[in-house]
Amino acid sequence: MEHTRLTVTLRPGHGTLARLAATLNNHHVLDLTYTTAPANTATAVVSVAQSDVLRAQHKLRRLVDVIEVTPTPPLPGTTEAADAPHIRHHNFFGTHLLESFRGSPVTEC
Repeated sequence: MEHTRLTVTLRPGHGTLARLAATLNNHHVLDLTYTTAPANTATAVVSVAQSDVLRAQHKLRRLVDVIEVTPTPPLPGTTEAADAPHIRHHNFFGTHLLESFRGSPVTEC
């Protein structure tokens, strides 16, 4: 399935990840990586099916926490979570999401 990676820059706060997941609930999300930085910013990298990219991009831009949304097509022959050594599987609102945690053991929820 063709997909596009959306890089989302956010201001992290209480419930930011939940709002992000709820916004993407009706779209075919292949994976999601969410990281925070000490500079009070967060980055989410979301792989969305090509058919859902424009709608997902518009919905993400409407979130109050979102600073910027940038689409990037994946490189051929790569997997989106290849650089994430530890992956925790979440099931928010019926959507299967992958969230990367560095330094955490691999767990399944």
